[in-house]
Amino acid sequence: MHDLITSGRITLRMLRYFHQVAVSGHFGRAAEELHISKSPMSIQIKELEVALGLSLFQRDSRNVSLTAAGRVLKRECEQIFKVLDYAITNTQRQGRAENSTLSIGMVSSAFLDGFANLLSDFKGKHPDCSLNFTELAPNQQKEALDGGTIDLGICRYGDTLNEPALNSKVLVRENLILAVPNTHPLKDRRVVALEELKDEEMAVLDRSMSNSTPFLIARCKDQGFYPKAAFEVQEPSTLLALVASGQAIALVSDCFRSQKSKNVRFIRLKEDIPADLCAIYKKNYETEILRKFLQFIEFDYKPQIDEN
Repeated sequence: MHDLITSGRITLRMLRYFHQVAVSGHFGRAAEELHISKSPMSIQIKELEVALGLSLFQRDSRNVSLTAAGRVLKRECEQIFKVLDYAITNTQRQGRAENSTLSIGMVSSAFLDGFANLLSDFKGKHPDCSLNFTELAPNQQKEALDGGTIDLGICRYGDTLNEPALNSKVLVRENLILAVPNTHPLKDRRVVALEELKDEEMAVLDRSMSNSTPFLIARCKDQGFYPKAAFEVQEPSTLLALVASGQAIALVSDCFRSQKSKNVRFIRLKEDIPADLCAIYKKNYETEILRKFLQFIEFDYKPQIDEN
């Protein structure tokens, strides 16, 4: 097998095409999923079978099934792809470490909390360090942390819970507040209890993107009701857009007070429900620049408290 690979008779592309057909059980579907035409994919797989000197598929007019050898190669391909993915990720990590680059995934609302000031202070202390940013939803951040494509995530308090593989540090302390349309009966209230919202239609964040909504639901259940989640959206700014249009109310972090709108009123909740801006990172994973950033947060930077 080693000679077949080094000679170029078997390529990674052949293995990738074979594996996709093995997973989908159909040449046509596999070609669609790979965004290629069926003919060149079939040719590559046939060349793979010729190079190996055996059949990988049993074919009929509609579907294909794996031979015993095909089932073995499918399992081996999964291991090969896993090893390659780890090797590439590890190489990227090392490259970032050598270049003193910190890769950060962040929620879109982070800069509303003065996160830019924190970064500016850090750069002032460590001018040799570079920072790369990617806007990612919290659950995407966790996948990227696990895959090694980012070193640090920036998310809300609810997304730091029940994550045994991650550490977290608070950057800005704040609570949830209520956002209502300026035509809402509660618009002139200074404080509202959570239980008063039991009959209201709410806009919430998509549960597949963030754990903030399950956290919010749990707090509502503590007050004896299950919230009416009329809308699930991916972006916090969409929550305010739905509130401004009069279609729902929303519970958002304090920092959204800075987003002035004549159609939205912000009201303090009687209950303190944390919506802290937090940094998350993998346990037992630390590059030199990540260590510098964490030390900066720990010793040189004091968590802010939103005073709005």
